[in-house]
Amino acid sequence: MRPRRDWWLLLVAQAVSTIGTQVTVVLLPAVAVLAFGSGIGPATLLLVAEFLPAALLGPFGGVLIDRARLRSVLVSMDLVRAGALLAAAAAIASGVRSVWILYVLAAVLGVASAVFDSAAETAIPHLVAAERLDRANATRSGLLNLVRIAGPGLGGGLVAAASVPFALLLNAVTFAASAVVLAFATAPALCTKAQTGRAAPVHRQVGDAIRYLRADLVLRRSLLGTATLNLAGSGIGALFFVYAYQELLLGPGQVGLTMSAFSLGAVLGAAGSAWAARRLGTGLACAVCASVAAAALFLIPAAALGRPFEVLLAYQFLFGAAATAWAVILLSLRQRRTEPAVLGRVSALVNAVTVATVPVGAVIGTVLAEAFGLTTAMLVLAAVAAATPSFYWTRGFRTVEPSPADRLRDLDQGEDELQQDQTGLQRED
Repeated sequence: MRPRRDWWLLLVAQAVSTIGTQVTVVLLPAVAVLAFGSGIGPATLLLVAEFLPAALLGPFGGVLIDRARLRSVLVSMDLVRAGALLAAAAAIASGVRSVWILYVLAAVLGVASAVFDSAAETAIPHLVAAERLDRANATRSGLLNLVRIAGPGLGGGLVAAASVPFALLLNAVTFAASAVVLAFATAPALCTKAQTGRAAPVHRQVGDAIRYLRADLVLRRSLLGTATLNLAGSGIGALFFVYAYQELLLGPGQVGLTMSAFSLGAVLGAAGSAWAARRLGTGLACAVCASVAAAALFLIPAAALGRPFEVLLAYQFLFGAAATAWAVILLSLRQRRTEPAVLGRVSALVNAVTVATVPVGAVIGTVLAEAFGLTTAMLVLAAVAAATPSFYWTRGFRTVEPSPADRLRDLDQGEDELQQDQTGLQRED
């Protein structure tokens, strides 16, 4: 019962911290532009400050995840984020108006969030039985996507209704609340160090994870597919609003509705991911979902041919559903195939690659748009994304079978349950 209880504690904590993260997405650029009077350049550098350190330092956070108590890592990252926001609020309240405060804050939040997310993904297989893993990841993704719908609106409301220091203070409260929730977790898998003895040098531990990824065909192909689709998607995302407003001549209300269609599709995609994996098998479900997501991207340049609002509405819904289901299934696949001792480092590496493709894709998209125009750039990026399904349709991936890591994790869960039973008997005595 305790792992199940702690699973729900983890889920609630992630939902609360995701609210804080989504508020920050709106809050920091708004402070930079409205309060500090920054232009496009400094506001864009906020994205670099958030993603670049996370991509570089995230893999080393994976070493911490595999060595330390998972609960300690999760709580520490929440407290780091809360402390950084409080420090920024105090500095701004004292009269400091340097945009560098926001750069440092964005970097700290980006790294801490990357480590927190990797630690949470590592914790889930320890708290959920193997046969429930798909459903657990689907529940988590659906809840977090619902939270992401409300988060930016809450951030905008804070900017409009409160002073900058008070808005940062309230944002810090969400991470502090997440830390409090996680502090109540007591499952041995979260409260016990995963390894004992003398550790190898950090760079060697990261290298072990890299070699682990390279040696596993399924994990390697899943990472390549993720990087390819995310690279193209980031480029499209960087151009989407300019394309919608200037090329397609849509209004803000119409663009907002298309974004809502994406959110709806994401929630439904998360809900259907476990069903798809169960009916088709994990490998085939990945291939199908990746194919639908990649095909949906071609609807963006097709919107220039006519009925742009309806076409973009269809694109957002289809892509949101397929890409979310694909991401959830891949997460379950990675959790199953990776040995528990290295799961934190592997998850951190995958997340670091995903984060790194965001600024790279945005730069590529901008260069293509300046050289060939928005519509052509969208078509080229969609063609790049079309390569994603090729990583999954090969027989070695489509017919993926359980790995030895599955059996090892089941054994660990059985030992945890036995330990809990023995502890309960001792208390009764």
